[in-house]
Amino acid sequence: MIHTRIADVTHPTPAPRPHAGPAAVRGGPPVTDPGFETVVALLDDEYARAVLAATDGRARSATELAATLDASKQTVYRRLERLREAGLVAEATRPRSDGHHETVYTATLERVSVELREGEFAVEVETDGERDAADTLTDLWRRFP
Repeated sequence: MIHTRIADVTHPTPAPRPHAGPAAVRGGPPVTDPGFETVVALLDDEYARAVLAATDGRARSATELAATLDASKQTVYRRLERLREAGLVAEATRPRSDGHHETVYTATLERVSVELREGEFAVEVETDGERDAADTLTDLWRRFP
């Protein structure tokens, strides 16, 4: 569980986002504490919410997400990068029947809680942190046709 106390959220300053392609989504570790502004911005984004909903309990590739959401792959990759950096989606490699593999994404977000305590906002983000890579790989193999 991630718990963040934010004293001043009246003037958030979002960080600029670089262009994200497939390699950028895989690069770098996820952020362990996404912060109030990041969580609110992601949940305010229609495409980020749609990606979370589409990957809840089901691993999907960026191509599958683009088709499901009727969005460009570039849009999907940008959202995946932001969600991965915030620790709200996990990625794994799924083998394909043609012998190749693809990167797939699964939502890890379980619950978000925002409270106002003593004049400060507090956000709690609960993710599926109990799972490890072996659990994810086992689930992916079970779903492979």
